[in-house]
Amino acid sequence: MPLKILHDEAGSLVVLIFTLFLLMLISSLAVIDDSDTFLAKRELIAIGEVAITRAAHQISLSRYYSGNILMDTSGADGAQFRIPIDCPAAFLAFQSEVTNSLLRTHSIEISSWSCQGDEVAGTLQVRLPLLIKLPFGIGSDGTAIISTVGATSIIGGARG
Repeated sequence: MPLKILHDEAGSLVVLIFTLFLLMLISSLAVIDDSDTFLAKRELIAIGEVAITRAAHQISLSRYYSGNILMDTSGADGAQFRIPIDCPAAFLAFQSEVTNSLLRTHSIEISSWSCQGDEVAGTLQVRLPLLIKLPFGIGSDGTAIISTVGATSIIGGARG
């Protein structure tokens, strides 16, 4: 009789189904968190694009009217003249736009900034909590979202 109890497989399917259910549940929670992180990155890029556009519009009038502009011959239409950017004013405009923006009620930090002649670039960073926190301390507390944006100023056509 004891041999029959050892070979009885009744209930093993319940354990398999329960295990698969838990794996699917944890996988779906991970997919939800990844999707939320992806959407947050897109939002940060949009905020960064607005800020970098505002920064790229800060023209160095003294360099522009003195004729100290750069020529770019890499375009298919021939020579393109680039407008020189006032780097200190561009940083202030970028910083002002980023400071006034929030990503899901969290403040955004400027990790790096670069301005050279007619090109500006900035890296933004924000730390967001996870959308779904797993029980028992499984996983991390939050996610760091980082985005780099850049712009170049160009005037179409030759200047004459």
